[in-house]
Amino acid sequence: MQVGFIFILIIAIFITIFAIQNGTPVPVDLFFARYEMPLAVIMMICLILGAVVVLILGTTRQFKKRSEQKELAHKVKTFETEKAQHDISIKALESEKQNLMKANEELSAKITGFESKIKMQEELLADRVRELEAIKAQNIKANENITEIIDEGAAETENENSEVENQ
Repeated sequence: MQVGFIFILIIAIFITIFAIQNGTPVPVDLFFARYEMPLAVIMMICLILGAVVVLILGTTRQFKKRSEQKELAHKVKTFETEKAQHDISIKALESEKQNLMKANEELSAKITGFESKIKMQEELLADRVRELEAIKAQNIKANENITEIIDEGAAETENENSEVENQ
């Protein structure tokens, strides 16, 4: 802060020295009028007018920057709102993904259970088929035995009938 004050004081001293050295009146033609003023006053007026022009241009530039800043701040708010909405939808999708993964695991476990039940049923069916084939083989043997017995009985009956006829 003191450095700025010292710098302004030095500039003021230079301006004062300049005004003292250039105090002689100088003619100035401005459009249709003619004036006589000290050179230092004319330069100060030009300096002040230049400062006013710079101030006006700087102010308009500052207003433009402020409006751009407000617009950008509005865009940032919009993007933040969209980001928050997207974050919410991402969380919902992640939750849905977790639920689907759990459902998938449950279904996989059920499929595994069903596959083991199918395997057991197939084994049971194979056992039943073997039992049926064994029973079928026994029935065939029993039928053959019965056929042999019937054939023997028929043969004996024929023998008896022929003996009876022979007597």
